[in-house]
Amino acid sequence: MTTYKLTLNPQTGEAIGVCKDGVFGIPFDPANTDYQEYLAWLAEGNTPIPADIPPEPTCQELRATEYNLKSTGEQFGMMFDDRVNGTTAWVDWQDGIKAAIPKI
Repeated sequence: MTTYKLTLNPQTGEAIGVCKDGVFGIPFDPANTDYQEYLAWLAEGNTPIPADIPPEPTCQELRATEYNLKSTGEQFGMMFDDRVNGTTAWVDWQDGIKAAIPKI
C-alpha cells in the first residue's frame, strides 16, 4: 500500500513536497508524473501523513540570526570605532541581543 507524507521547508515551515513510501523528492509540480500519481491518490479519498513539526529554534540559533543582521565588516567597524572613541557600542549591541534572547 502506497503512503505519502508531506515535507516542510525547515526555514519557512511551508509544505514543499511529498515523500512516497519514505522516498523524498516529489515536488508540487503538475508536470511531474509522481505528483500526478499523488493527486490521483488524493482524489481516491486518501489523506497524506502530516509533515513533521520542526523543533523550536534554540537560543543559539535565534541569537545567531540577530548577530548576522550586521555584516562582519559592520561589526569590525563598531569595534574599531569603540576602540578609537572609547565607547562600547559593539558590546552594548551584543548585550541587547543577549537580554532580548536569554539562555533557557
